[in-house]
Amino acid sequence: MESKSIAQSINYRFKKNGGFIMKKLLAVVLSASLALSMAACSSQTASNSSAASSSLTGDRDESAYKVSFICPNTSLSYWSDVREGLEQGAQEFGVELDFVGPSKIDTQQQIQMMEAAIANQADGIIVAALDGNAFAPVIDRAVDEGIPVICLDADSPDSKRSSFIGTENTEAGRVLGQSLIEAMNGEAKVGIITGALDSENVNQRVDGIEEAVEEEDGIEILAVESANTDLGQATQKAQAMMQAYPEMNAMLGTTSNDMIGAAQAIAEQGRTGEILLIGFDDLDQTLEMIRNGEIYGTIAQRPVNGGYLSVQYMVELLNGKTIPERVDTGCVLVTKDNIDTYKTED
Repeated sequence: MESKSIAQSINYRFKKNGGFIMKKLLAVVLSASLALSMAACSSQTASNSSAASSSLTGDRDESAYKVSFICPNTSLSYWSDVREGLEQGAQEFGVELDFVGPSKIDTQQQIQMMEAAIANQADGIIVAALDGNAFAPVIDRAVDEGIPVICLDADSPDSKRSSFIGTENTEAGRVLGQSLIEAMNGEAKVGIITGALDSENVNQRVDGIEEAVEEEDGIEILAVESANTDLGQATQKAQAMMQAYPEMNAMLGTTSNDMIGAAQAIAEQGRTGEILLIGFDDLDQTLEMIRNGEIYGTIAQRPVNGGYLSVQYMVELLNGKTIPERVDTGCVLVTKDNIDTYKTED
């Protein structure tokens, strides 16, 4: 009887609460099913999102050409202007730009950096080849390995480079020489301070000066001295020239620090205004010296334009297009008369 009562009691409680239990069980099952379904959806969404992200990243990496610029002197502000143009072009054309170079002119170090760019499988290389002959073998090696090369600002014409983009330096030298003739009315005793003697681009500028004045009987070039684009050396060379040639009444410079150094040397001797100075490049200090009369003028290149165009043409080259063998970015004489407008002149 006791067993039966217990059994009956259990049966009674089950019947009484069965509906509630079934409902609870169904709710648990549905809840678990919903959770599993949501987890599955979440997992699938995450998977799809990851795949999309990976695809976008892949597309970006595949479309971004990796281009290296091998700079000859990263500490010179001229190359900061070039870099501005390079970065503008890189942003516009979707290029991943690597800007490298020694902190002072060092051809062998620059060549080593170019070799590293080749080893790292750059898609293209832009280089300022100050010593065109020294750079020719490494340029040829890059091209032979399928990496096109564009020379910017300084050329290696006997190499396999695809194009030279920059100032036509012989013509820039002629502009410098002609500016001297006009400023001095065809009568001048001249000293020239130039860059490294193994730099083809500055040698071409000297050639252009000489070509411009060779028919001028009243113009005499007294000396040509190298200061290696170093401000201290430029000051020393100017001091030595003034001592050796007291009759000298004009100086020309073919790189950015030359006439800044000359102006400082002249000021130290209290002779500002006695010797006409025409330099090269439009550093802020040069422009200030033009404004205050220490320097007569300077030949301004267009470095931002050159940097931009070198990226543009490299992308065209990598896309299988034909590009010009030479692109002259031009130059202009800057004096007090046009110092505030020359950047917009054609």
